[in-house]
Amino acid sequence: MWQAIRENPRAVMYAVLMHLILLALLVFSLDWTPKISHPPGIKVPIEATLVDQRQLDAVEERKQAEQQRIEEAKRQAELAEQRKVEAQRKADLEAKQKAEQAAKQKVEAERKRKAELAAKKKAEQEAEQKAEQEAKQKAEQAAKQKAAAEAKKKAEAEAKKKAAAEAKRKAEEAQRREAEQALQSQLAAEQAGLEAARVQGVVAEYIGYIQERIQRSWLRPPGSPAGLSCVVQVGLIPGGEVARVQIVRSSGDPVFDRSVESAVYKASPLPLPPDAALFKHFRDLRLIFKPN
Repeated sequence: MWQAIRENPRAVMYAVLMHLILLALLVFSLDWTPKISHPPGIKVPIEATLVDQRQLDAVEERKQAEQQRIEEAKRQAELAEQRKVEAQRKADLEAKQKAEQAAKQKVEAERKRKAELAAKKKAEQEAEQKAEQEAKQKAEQAAKQKAAAEAKKKAEAEAKKKAAAEAKRKAEEAQRREAEQALQSQLAAEQAGLEAARVQGVVAEYIGYIQERIQRSWLRPPGSPAGLSCVVQVGLIPGGEVARVQIVRSSGDPVFDRSVESAVYKASPLPLPPDAALFKHFRDLRLIFKPN
């Protein structure tokens, strides 16, 4: 009841006011005339007070109206109570839903937090494994690089050693070849000297033979003075045949010069050494013709 009064104070106030008005009407409608008491045994005539029927109808209408207002106020109070109950039920339902939602959110947040922690832990483990793997790979790479550097250094040392040995061998070989070449050159020079001397001797010998043969073929021109000489250029072909004769320094006596030319052609073929390699020394001879 008090809850209904708190929720609908205006309706309760109207209801109380109507009850007060009704009570006042009832009070004023009563007959407050004092009654004269009579001694016992004496019959008093009955006095009746006539009440206006309209007043009674008005009072009845007011009573009915008040009753309706009271019932309306009660109905409004019940409706207010129902609304309050419904609002409370709705509030409770909403609170329950909010609590459930909050619980779900909390569970979801906890699940998310655990998932994040698990993911973070997994990421940390993966990062640690990756770091360990990278460190291992770096160590292996460093070891490989060190081994490669040592192998390269060793190979370079071996290569330098081999190069030094090869250079030494080549130097010794070059020295040996130079010594051999010097010896061969010396021998060749000696041999060439001997050969040159031999060739020079053979050439000089056969030039003597040629001059002697030309001398035998020469006829002194009549009246030619004694002591004349000339230089004659003789061209030969293989076999000793005379190809050309030319006086390159005259004796001063044309007859003497022509007799020398005739003697050269007459002596053809001139004697040559049997070694054909020596023909180059006789291809173009310059002879001094001086009769004995």
